[in-house]
Amino acid sequence: MKIMAIDYGDQHTGLAVSDVTETLVGNAWIVDEWNMERLADTICGEADRCDAGILVLGLPKNMDGSEGFQAERVKAFAAKLQDMGLNVRFEDERLT
Repeated sequence: MKIMAIDYGDQHTGLAVSDVTETLVGNAWIVDEWNMERLADTICGEADRCDAGILVLGLPKNMDGSEGFQAERVKAFAAKLQDMGLNVRFEDERLT
């Protein structure tokens, strides 16, 4: 199964898609979009086009494990993607 990794940002969002073995990233690009609704629509289309079965969003946590404002924005974005029927998971971004 292919995995799409998403690095959500307020203006620019990074996307990368693995190969079917979930080992290598064969394609990575940036989507320039500040509107969360339009970005969710774009990512839904890209996930379908790339045949990605799982979307992994980077979750920016503080070093003490707490979550700040940007983590809440990522979770709100994930909820939009889940409402569109996408399988979304989180990955802790600390020290990456």
